[in-house]
Amino acid sequence: MKAPLKWLKKYVDIDVDVKSFSDAMTMSGTKVEGYEEVGEDISNVVIGKITSITPHPDADKLIITKIDTGSSEVQIVTGAKNVSVGDIIPVALHGSTLPGGIKIKKGKLRGEVSEGMLCSAIELGIDEKYVDIESRDGILLLRGEYTLGDDVRRALLLNDYIVEFELTSNRPDCQSIIGLAHEVSATLDKDVKLPESDFREIDKAIEYEVKVLDKDLCPRFIIREIKDIEIKPSPYFMQRCLIESGIRPINNIVDITNFVMLEYGQPLHAYDASKLSTKEFVIKRASDNDSFYTLDDLERKLDSEMLMITDGQKNIGIAGVMGGQNSDVSDTTTHIVLESANFNADNIRHTSKKLNLRTEASARFEKGIDLSRAEEAINRACHLIDYYGYGKVLSGKKDTLENEIEVKTVVVSIDRINKLLGEKLSPEKMSEILSKLKFKTEIQGNNLSIEVPEFRLDIDMEADIVEEIARLYGYNNILSQNIVGELTSGVKTEDRIFEDYIKDAMMSNGLTEVLTYSFVSPTSLEKIGENLSNAVKLINPLGEETSVMRTSLVPAMLDILSRNLSRKVDFFSGFEVGNIFSNPDAPVQKRAIVAGVYGKEEDFFTMKSRLEGVLDYIGIESRSYQPFSENELYHPMRCAQISSGDEQIGFIGEVHPLIAEKFDIKKRVYLFTLDFDIISGIRTKLKLYKQVPKFPAIKRDIALVVSEEIAVGSIENLIISKGNSLIEKVELFDIYMGDQVPKGKKSVAYGITYRALDRTLTDEEINLVQSKILTHLADELGAHLREI
Repeated sequence: MKAPLKWLKKYVDIDVDVKSFSDAMTMSGTKVEGYEEVGEDISNVVIGKITSITPHPDADKLIITKIDTGSSEVQIVTGAKNVSVGDIIPVALHGSTLPGGIKIKKGKLRGEVSEGMLCSAIELGIDEKYVDIESRDGILLLRGEYTLGDDVRRALLLNDYIVEFELTSNRPDCQSIIGLAHEVSATLDKDVKLPESDFREIDKAIEYEVKVLDKDLCPRFIIREIKDIEIKPSPYFMQRCLIESGIRPINNIVDITNFVMLEYGQPLHAYDASKLSTKEFVIKRASDNDSFYTLDDLERKLDSEMLMITDGQKNIGIAGVMGGQNSDVSDTTTHIVLESANFNADNIRHTSKKLNLRTEASARFEKGIDLSRAEEAINRACHLIDYYGYGKVLSGKKDTLENEIEVKTVVVSIDRINKLLGEKLSPEKMSEILSKLKFKTEIQGNNLSIEVPEFRLDIDMEADIVEEIARLYGYNNILSQNIVGELTSGVKTEDRIFEDYIKDAMMSNGLTEVLTYSFVSPTSLEKIGENLSNAVKLINPLGEETSVMRTSLVPAMLDILSRNLSRKVDFFSGFEVGNIFSNPDAPVQKRAIVAGVYGKEEDFFTMKSRLEGVLDYIGIESRSYQPFSENELYHPMRCAQISSGDEQIGFIGEVHPLIAEKFDIKKRVYLFTLDFDIISGIRTKLKLYKQVPKFPAIKRDIALVVSEEIAVGSIENLIISKGNSLIEKVELFDIYMGDQVPKGKKSVAYGITYRALDRTLTDEEINLVQSKILTHLADELGAHLREI
């Protein structure tokens, strides 16, 4: 925010130099980024009036002018084509200096004496875009009343400092001269002199009405009607304020709306009443695919999320962003309707972003403006129009505010304030500090009851009040103290300990941890078949790509696999442990686990091997795998449901080719997912010591012929369940399908390890158990020993 120091001085007495001012403001929390002096390079340049013009006798393109400088008349030779007798112009006299180190001296041009130079806007350091067309590419022609001989820096308000403040987004009130004046007042302990806002009304009532169809997006809309408008240039001081704030002057009415916007931080807009179709303003949402020509002569595509100002028949403005060509104030305007409104900050920000149109108005509305500002600003604008005689204000206004503006009150413990500050301030001192910032305080025992000024939208809680006291008391006045207290060690929850344990297990099995955002694109969830109605949508997302909370970790993992493949990475293995969210009506958050791999040597079984290692590590001793074809994420013939006892704990498999294609994955990739909460509840938390066996183990190999459709896991489970406690381990070491077994069959070979803890087993005992196993395999699975 750039603020001319002279403008600030109109509302608060600043009796220190600019450096001291900048330092004081920065220390009190309103940081000054820098400042520049306007007109410091200009000297001996005065206001003059052209009294005569004669042709140069020896140069067709030069003229000789006589200039009245108040105390004397000088002759100046110039080549300017835009000057006439009677024009008021800036004159650089002999010995003067101009911006850029230019020095002007008396001399001769083609034999004629020239005692100085007539100045253009650029030569005085004024950007030509801010001056009238007639003064561009020529001498600066001054309109209005000026004293001849007056120093041009004083006359044109060029002797000033432009102070640039670095404002934080939570202080929209400081995007105004009045808001900054309040900060200056508190910092320098000076009174604020608010600008006048009284005005006369003629004996005729306003004829326009207002109807707001979406009050959530427009909580307040005020209009006033002004007739007998005379369009002319605005006062020069107003133009300078606008120019030094980075806004181009246009005409008196538009300039007043911009001037008041900078003054109060409340955007205004003026409509040419002759261009309105009805006597009613209707504020409503646009229709999808509507278009609208804004003041910058560009066609804007609208949608139903954008709020529009209409005259009941046509759109006349994009609320809070920019008005339209079809109702703008022009040189022929004689009758206006002035608008001052309050709009939903989030909606304005989204509209501005969608249209790629950020204006001075939208920059203020999108940060939030207090409701009271709307009336203060429109009254100030009416005062200026009435004061300068630019028009006549009709009696009455239309205001859609239904209820009184609620006063915000914060109650804070005095002891708590001092504890946070590390100081011992009295309640009276706290009240004194807060009163400088326009807070009203009441001491209630050991508490302060604080009434927050309406323009301080950033004040909500105890910490905000403490910050206000600290910054105005002075951080440099708070004495340093040694830290006092006990050093305690943090304690991890059981879930956090288990999560760390899972991560150790994953990394021990060759998987690298990845971290992804909890906010995802709805499209990414749709790619894996997730139901979006179960997703929690963000109220104020950064964009479409991060507009919902993830219901699964899988899309992000597939994105990572795809990105690595696209960059020609031959192998990748990763995992993530993170939160997933569901049920938008009553949001539920839970932990989930996903792992993904691809590579030349990777297949279902290498992935299963990793999973087995993880489950062993974390203490899931009982688990089984069953073919599962109903999970749309996985290949129907290469997917298994993972169970532990009666609990389903996850899935493992090859990603379905159609799903992979949606993520631009052209290789086979493998995933497993686990339910964090379930495995946390069923894992063996305490691993007991097992005595080293004293007696030898005996291993027997068997080769079985079974149907191709029988899963090896089913065979293993049956062997273990029927082999009682004598079976120590079952290992699959061969699978064969070929000419030596019948069609539709396969040979599976297992090594079965037997051991007893209290004795050496005999062949008879082992044969008995093995015979029992083979009988059950034959009866239940149709398996028989393979003949050699």
